[in-house]
Amino acid sequence: MIKKIVLCLFALLFVGCRVETRTIDKANGDSKTYLFFKDFDPNNYYVELFDRNNNKNDDTKIIMARSGDKYYYEIDGTSNMIVISKDGYNYTLDAQMKNYNKVEGPVTDYSYGVLPHDMKALRIEGYETGEEKVYGKNYIYEKYKLDNDETTYYFSGDDLVYIKHKSIQSTVFFKFNLTKDKPSSKLFEIPKDYLEITY
Repeated sequence: MIKKIVLCLFALLFVGCRVETRTIDKANGDSKTYLFFKDFDPNNYYVELFDRNNNKNDDTKIIMARSGDKYYYEIDGTSNMIVISKDGYNYTLDAQMKNYNKVEGPVTDYSYGVLPHDMKALRIEGYETGEEKVYGKNYIYEKYKLDNDETTYYFSGDDLVYIKHKSIQSTVFFKFNLTKDKPSSKLFEIPKDYLEITY
């Protein structure tokens, strides 16, 4: 009899601890996502992520940085690719071959849908929140929708752990590593010993 009561109490406690899925129509600056990013400057940042599209132990590092109208994007894993956008050109660097090619054209903003771009909008933006299991562990999530895109931020307490962005074309999944207020200006420079490749 005591065993049954203990089991019933344990079951009630377990069910009671689950986080209910809720929709917040209009936030008031109190979402975990806003509180985490509230000092984030979308025009001046340095962010490091780890690729989690294939497995939880992938050590491929993704770096996204911006300083005004200069952008930096790097994938550093089994291969290394760097894209620097500035002055109306996109430079694709090959660190292994120490060369680059230069193409005139608009910036490709790789941070779109991954990092917030409008802090005032994020402060009051509606979202869905609940609990979801990622790689065997439960996290509180906040899911934001914009047109056909969907961005989900996963938290352990107040700490951002994962970011998932779904669009019509693709889904990307990252583990958050760190952010800095200001990137180094050297990040946007083409190394002097790199050779330009023209096609």
